Order: sequence, then structure tokens, then C-alpha cells
Amino acid sequence: MRRIFIIIVFLFAKIFATGQHIELSLNGEWQFKLEDDSLAHKLWHKGLTDTRTVTVPHTWNIEDGLERCFKTAWYQKEIEIPSEWKGSSIRICFEAVNRNSTLYINGREIGKNIGSGYTPFSFDITKFLQYGSLNKIIISVNNEFSDYSFPYRKKFDWNNDGGIIRPVNLIITKRPSIRYAHVKTDVNVAELSAATEIRIKTWEEKINKATFTFICTENKSDKTVLSKTLELEAKNNIFTAFFNFENIKLWHFDQPELYTLKINIAYNQNITDTYRTQFGFRKIEIKDEKLYLNDEAVRLPGIEYMPGSHPKYGMAEPFEIMSNAINLIKELNCVISRFHWQQDSRILDLSDEKGILIQQEIPWWQEPGNLSYEMLELAKKQIDLMIERDFNHPSIFSWGVSNEVFTNTNKDNYKTLIDHARSWNTNAFVTVVSNNIPKALDKDESLMADIPTWNDYVGTWHGKRNEEAPEILKTIKDKALKGRPLLITENGLCEPAHTGGDSRRITDMAYHYDMWAKNAFIFGCIYFSLNDYRTHFGESGKGRYQQRVHGLTDQWFGKKTSFDVYKNLVSPVYFESLNHSVSGEEAEIVLAVKNSLPSYSLKNYKLVWKTFSGNAKELILPILKPGEKFSAFIDELNPDVKPEVKVIRPDGNIAVIY
Repeated sequence: MRRIFIIIVFLFAKIFATGQHIELSLNGEWQFKLEDDSLAHKLWHKGLTDTRTVTVPHTWNIEDGLERCFKTAWYQKEIEIPSEWKGSSIRICFEAVNRNSTLYINGREIGKNIGSGYTPFSFDITKFLQYGSLNKIIISVNNEFSDYSFPYRKKFDWNNDGGIIRPVNLIITKRPSIRYAHVKTDVNVAELSAATEIRIKTWEEKINKATFTFICTENKSDKTVLSKTLELEAKNNIFTAFFNFENIKLWHFDQPELYTLKINIAYNQNITDTYRTQFGFRKIEIKDEKLYLNDEAVRLPGIEYMPGSHPKYGMAEPFEIMSNAINLIKELNCVISRFHWQQDSRILDLSDEKGILIQQEIPWWQEPGNLSYEMLELAKKQIDLMIERDFNHPSIFSWGVSNEVFTNTNKDNYKTLIDHARSWNTNAFVTVVSNNIPKALDKDESLMADIPTWNDYVGTWHGKRNEEAPEILKTIKDKALKGRPLLITENGLCEPAHTGGDSRRITDMAYHYDMWAKNAFIFGCIYFSLNDYRTHFGESGKGRYQQRVHGLTDQWFGKKTSFDVYKNLVSPVYFESLNHSVSGEEAEIVLAVKNSLPSYSLKNYKLVWKTFSGNAKELILPILKPGEKFSAFIDELNPDVKPEVKVIRPDGNIAVIY
């Protein structure tokens, strides 16, 4: 084992010779201990005893007997820092620790992260390390409900899993090193070009001049589309470079084209760091009552996933659970989603790669009403950390600053946070999610942001009957929107608070969806939710199974009947007819592209059917616009068997099946 470690260190040393950026995962085995309240005064950071081994990412709140254990815990890991790293810059980076934490290195306190359990944080630990020997990393974690935190106290409808819930890394570079590189694009769809601004910030703020080499490649082809070296000077600690890209491939939910940008920074003629980021070229805007994606007016269906709900993993869910969730969203024909709190960067990467538009929010959920100065500053900090890390994700179409804070009377809070998010000048909108627009009308906070929103729970939480919804929607349109579009940000059936089971879920879903589809000013809907989800509000189940039964799947992603119903509702295309020939070996099919909800052009779709011999034949469909029909003959059919005909999306998922 020692020999292997030495070889790895030697490889690291070789990489440093070319100034590369190294990330060393600290995931895996850590020592863990829950602290007894009677021992709270002990200085555990000097070294833990009576520990047990856990695997990070980790939460203790999915363990029997600890599901509602909200207190302090300690994590410890020893790592050997090679002497070859001396003179480098070393940062420890936590993707998320829920919720309040204090980091110690070799018995010395390094820093704290307070009030934010879902945002990344890091510390420069270079001067605290002992090179050529073992180093002890200890972090304390407390997940007690807090009135200095977003989410606030117990006012959030998901689980309160404590722990190092996301990955941990050491990042080793020389100085200066790149903190972030943000890619701001201005896309000309007609010409397939983009004026692009790249803003770079280093961790070392006193560095005001450096040389940067930019290399940009297409992900699918690995073709280099940019290779340029520039000497830049910083202004307000930001280095800025401008490039024009030609013959670009646009990011779209059906064709999620991605690019990788690699940046070398050199100081005194030596490369000190190499930074990589992924981005995409796409244009999204609101004009009148419509949403335009890459200059096409679209209406988009979606669904929200509630992470942290698998009883085996909780908030420390592994990549395969995230991947399963994203794949289910795409299987559902959904192309838009939202998250109530800041997410693991891996699930956003998946959204980029699979093609899902995401609204990501800070967890200001219902309360507090008016924000104190301290809470307002915490909200701004969470916005900053969210946008700084996730700026380049083409999947993110909106940054949300709150959800359902209907008791707030201070509009200045909203204005401050909306303006603060907008000050980052990103490629996305800023939103406030509301469930109060039917009452507040033109005074509703969501109207202060870029997209008016409504959590439509008429018939369950708000109002006794579904049939009240059309008149309420008309009032919203006439007295609140006044020519602006609307995004339905939630709708669904929460059991057992509301009875009726999956059959009622289907009935309510179909009623509301049909109503939204008939109103062209509603450009999208996000059904709630993909999965039954773990929450301390849960009216069903106990322990780690305490949940709200709100999903089209259960907590293990087992599909309910409503899953397929929603999939068909939101399919962009349907079979209008299929007529057999006299022999039954051929048939004419007629496809119709929806022009309601959803509404978007079909590109690179195909028709696939099963032949008499059991093989599959396919026909590439032409570009079909909303409202268009397409007819074609399919052959080699078995006249004695009902034909199996499918429309396949570009990603391989079935849009609809006959």
C-alpha cells in the first residue's frame, strides 16, 4: 500500500511540472461519532475516540433510531501529505455539509460554515498541513433546526439529514489559481454564432496581470473550436476575455450540445493552474406572453424531483440515484424541472447532458416573513454561492430566490434579492415562486421578477373543487399578468393529507393539465412530484420512511399508474390514425404534433416499428412543427398481430407508442 501511495505521489509531481490542476477525492472511509449532549464542552477536534467507520458522502439520519437525531456529530480522516506538495496551494472543498460546521486541521480551527447546508465552501489549508507526514482532518456538523439558516427553523418540506452529504476534495495547484471562469454568451441563432465574454476570478486577489491560454472543444466530436493565448489585466479582481464563435451547435433539450473550456493560467512564464468548465450555447427569452428557446416559441411540460428521498441513502444519495431520477424525467417526456434548494453539481451536469431546463432556488421556503438584516445577508450569500458555482450550466434557465413566502410584507427584501441575483449578469432568469397570486394579483411578489409563477393547488390545499380553477386563472390573467406569461411551478396530490389515491391523482392531473394547455399564456408547467419524498412534514410512514405520498413513483422509483398517464399527456406527438392495407402487411400512419402544451418542433425524431420477422425498421422523420401532421407507410407487418409502432426521441426515449 505504501509503495502504491509513493507511485501516486510521483505521478502528482510529474503533473505539477506542467502546472496541472489536481483534484484528490477525500470521499470514502471517515471515522464518525455522534456527540452526547453531556459532553458538548469536550474538545473533540484534538482527536476522536470510540468512533465507527462510515462512508462519505454520509448522513446518520437514515440509520435506525437516528432518523430524528438533530445534534452535533464529528467526522475524522487522516491523510498523508507528500513532501513534494510543499510550496503548492492546497484547498479543501466541501460540496455541502448540512448544516453548521467547523473544520479543524491537526487540532487547529480553520473556519466555519454557518446557516447553509446545501452550498459549497472551501478553505485554503496550505499553511496548516504537515508535509511528508499524516494530517488529521476533523469537521464538526450540527443539524439542529436554526433561526439563522435557509431553510429556516422547521419550515421546509423535505428531510433534515445531517452530515457530509456531498463529495469532498483536495485541490492542489500552484499560485495563482482560478476560482471560477464564467462563460456569458450572446447567441445569434440565425447565423449560428455567439459573442462570448469569459470572466475569470483567481483566489489570489492581489494578482492583477497574468497570461491565459483558452482551449475550447466540442464535447461530442472533440473538435477544437478555440485556441488562444492572451495577456490580461484584472479590473475589480476580474480578468475578462472576449471571443466570437462561429458555426456553433446549440444546446436544446432534444439536442444538448456541450462544449468544454480549458484555461491555463501562467504567472512569471510558469503555468500555475489548469481550470476546466462545461457550457453550452443557447438563447432563452420572454417576449409578450411567450417563452422562446433558440428563437422558437415553446410551451414546455415538466416535473420536479425531490432528492434525498431514497430510504437507503437520504441526502447522501450516490450518482446512480441521481442518474436514475434524471433518466425517469426524460422517460416521462419532461424537459423542465425545479429544485427547492441548491443541488449537487453532478445532478446539474446530468441535466446539461440529458437536456432538462432547471430552476434552482435558495431554500427560503414560506418563512421567515420579513427578513432581518442578518438573514437578508445570508440569502445574498447563498445566491452568490449558488450562481458562482453553477453559472455555466446551460440547463439552468432560472435562479429562484424564494418559494411560497406569502406572509412577507416587505417588498424591499424581494427587490434586493432579485437585483442581487441579476447583478451576476447570467444566461438565466430570476424568479420568485408564488402560491398567492390569485389573492395578491398585481401586488404579487412573483411579478417583481422575470417570470410570474403560480403553485396551482386549487382543489386540494387551495379551494375545495378543481372546477374553481378556470375562473381563478382568468382573474390572474386579466388582473395580475396583464400581457405577461405564467409558469405553473407546482401542482399535484399530496396523500394522505388529501385522499383518493393514484386514481384521484390521475383525475386531478388531467383536469388541470387540460386547463393549462388551453391557455396559451401558460408557457410551462412543473408537476409535483416525480417521487414520494422524505420529509419531517410527512403524514405517512415512520423513521426514514416518513414521507409525503406525492409522486408518480414511490421512494424507490417504482412507477405508479399515473406515471404513464402523465407521460402520454406531455408527449409532443400522438398517433392520429393507423390504417391497414387489405393484406394487413402494410399500414398508413398519421402523426400529429401537438400545438398546445407541449408545443415545440420535433427534430431528429424517428418512427420505429416491428416487422413480421421480429426485427425493427425505422424511418427518420422530417422536421415537424407544432400543429403539423405527417403520414407514412410502414411495411413488413404481421397481419395477425397488432403492430407495435413507436416515435423515438433523439435521446432514445419513447415519445409515444401505438
